[in-house]
Amino acid sequence: MRRQRAFTLIELLVVIAIIALLMGILIPSLQKARNQAQGVVCGSHLKGLGVALRMYLDDNDGVTHRTPNRGLWDNAWERPAVVTDYTLDDTWAYWGIAYEPYAKNKKIFRCPGTRRNDDWPEEGWGELYQEYFRYCSYGLNGYIASTPTKPMKVDHEFNKHDEVIAFQDHIEQKLDGIDADMFCIGPGKSVNIPQWRPSGQGGTGFVDGNWQGHDTVRECFRHSRRSNTCWLDGHVSPIKESTGEDVPVYWYTGERPKDMAGT
Repeated sequence: MRRQRAFTLIELLVVIAIIALLMGILIPSLQKARNQAQGVVCGSHLKGLGVALRMYLDDNDGVTHRTPNRGLWDNAWERPAVVTDYTLDDTWAYWGIAYEPYAKNKKIFRCPGTRRNDDWPEEGWGELYQEYFRYCSYGLNGYIASTPTKPMKVDHEFNKHDEVIAFQDHIEQKLDGIDADMFCIGPGKSVNIPQWRPSGQGGTGFVDGNWQGHDTVRECFRHSRRSNTCWLDGHVSPIKESTGEDVPVYWYTGERPKDMAGT
């Protein structure tokens, strides 16, 4: 009878070492492919939101919604017996509530690369409440939103729709300050998005005590250090991570410098 030969310890260790080596080679490639796929899905979501915005405008005399500065869709965070959806004008509402009827699917408001949205930890909320902020991955440019005193007709207010941001990857739900949470450098600032940068990066320090080391800047540039951005004309393109020197203010405000007017 032929005797079966078992692996020696050295042979097993060699096999394990080879497997570990192959895993070390493959895992980064798989992670890169996964990240690329997430970026494609995110871009598709933003394309859909651009269409939803245009359909909303067509049905509302070209006027955008007022958009409260929160990120919630309903009152589930209160753990009520019956969960109630927020209205589009509720104080707690996410801006997406106004445009969701045209998107047909709330999931379109979530980027698959999201790790953490703004969950208002400075008000006692924090990461334990993250599930309630699941579908608010995109930040709306506050300059295109109406206000209680000024209806915003974007087709009249902005001349170059391909140069004005509508919404983009961001940790913040509504971008309401060029000197706080937008990618340009605001007046009197030396760096962009200072609200979301730790003090060691020239930020205001707002994140130092509230975010337990979470990389809030990375959350704005989720895809290979880029932020997928939907422009007012509906096209989607990425903005590379930077400290803001290459991002003009008029991408948000629509107000081009006088020396560029007419170009």
